[in-house]
Amino acid sequence: MTTRAAPWRQGPLDDHRTSPGPRLLPYHRLGHADPEHRWWKPLVELLLFGAFYVVLTIIFGIVWAVGLVVVRGEEALDEIFLAGTELDMMDPAIFFMLFFSLVLMIPALLAARAIMGPRPVGLLLSVTGRLRWGFLGRCLLVALVVYAVGHAAAALVEYALLGTLTAPQPVEGFWWLIAMIVLVVPLQCAAEELVFRGYLLQTVGRWLRRPVFAILLPVPLFTFGHLYDAWGLLAVAVMAVVAGYLTWRTGGLEAAIALHVVNNVIATLFGALSLADPDAEESSWVALAISAGMQLLFAWLVVRDAGRRGVEVTRTVHPPRLPVLLAPGPGPGGHPGGGSGRPDHEPAAWVCPGPPACPGHWAERAPGPAPQPLS
Repeated sequence: MTTRAAPWRQGPLDDHRTSPGPRLLPYHRLGHADPEHRWWKPLVELLLFGAFYVVLTIIFGIVWAVGLVVVRGEEALDEIFLAGTELDMMDPAIFFMLFFSLVLMIPALLAARAIMGPRPVGLLLSVTGRLRWGFLGRCLLVALVVYAVGHAAAALVEYALLGTLTAPQPVEGFWWLIAMIVLVVPLQCAAEELVFRGYLLQTVGRWLRRPVFAILLPVPLFTFGHLYDAWGLLAVAVMAVVAGYLTWRTGGLEAAIALHVVNNVIATLFGALSLADPDAEESSWVALAISAGMQLLFAWLVVRDAGRRGVEVTRTVHPPRLPVLLAPGPGPGGHPGGGSGRPDHEPAAWVCPGPPACPGHWAERAPGPAPQPLS
């Protein structure tokens, strides 16, 4: 089987044909790039992923707790977990625990995919089987510009209505938080995209061909993993739909990762500057309208850029090349039996394993009628 990525407009999709010809697979159908695809494999992959993630989380939790006690003293764990108060996400230790525990989903999921397939494992990232760094960089730049303009406009509206702007006040441990916002938050976003837009889209796509199901069915799982009110949950759902659409439409996770990274980096940065409360669970329709507007603008710009640059959005998959069995005839050398010493009355069959090398060999006669040409 040979595969390759196909450019932006590569004709109509033909990922459901039963004939032996090549198939064009969009991102959510890449599970069918595996000739050994079975409907139950994503379920086993989920079990393996869960088992690996639990083990990694336990190990990380032990290491984190020991490190906290060494740095802050024996009472640190009691102060955090037994004080009867909510966890302060702007505490650098809590911040690292919450975000890095999600990063562990990356090795857990990649290990499960390496065992169950399809291969290469990079098909989780894009139709090319790898992360397209150039495209990711362009998406990050677009997201930064869109969010910068959006938040600047919101600040101007706030100033026009209230006459004042909130002054930034760095929280305690600000520089530790900045280091983790730069190093850990992007990995946390990538981990969530691998699971919710990578694994789940491709799992639904193994069973259902239409992309709308692959995009929408994982949305509730992502949405209700957040503890917000109705407006906040709607904002998360909009982001999940936009990210799922971009993953399908651009053939990979790069645009969704860029959107998620910029959104979370700015949100946590505002929290570290006391410009927003990262622990807040209440939102408003205004916040929903602003975030949805920025995400839809980002999606439009990215899809437009991807189309202009011919970004690969499907993968061309050719079926495995089968051996060709020909009727009895002269073998190498031009005489019956190919010089093998067989008598002329004993039929033989020429078996060609296919390119790139096709030396062939003489096979024993099978019981039954004489071999016929196969195509």
